[in-house]
Amino acid sequence: MTLHIEPHRILDPEHGPLIAVKLNILTGKRSAGFETDLDSRVFGNDGQIIKGLYAAGEAAGFGGGGVHGYRSLEGRFWAGGLFSGRNAGRAAAKAAG
Repeated sequence: MTLHIEPHRILDPEHGPLIAVKLNILTGKRSAGFETDLDSRVFGNDGQIIKGLYAAGEAAGFGGGGVHGYRSLEGRFWAGGLFSGRNAGRAAAKAAG
């Protein structure tokens, strides 16, 4: 069975009612991880970028909490891992030429 939903106006009364979800954006736990810039490049202890070293997922501190809220469940961190992994891959490919 395939579910197909056509796009519609957000305030279309035929597709209502709207719902809201309250998020608490803060870290409930942290997997530590390396300090990175927006290109997932890793900073060393001296505060300088370590050439050729990138971090993604939990290695970049995308463990629990964060964008998923303080009551997030294990296994829900894939979005941060995908996001940071994509950034790291693109930055590494750009650096490689």
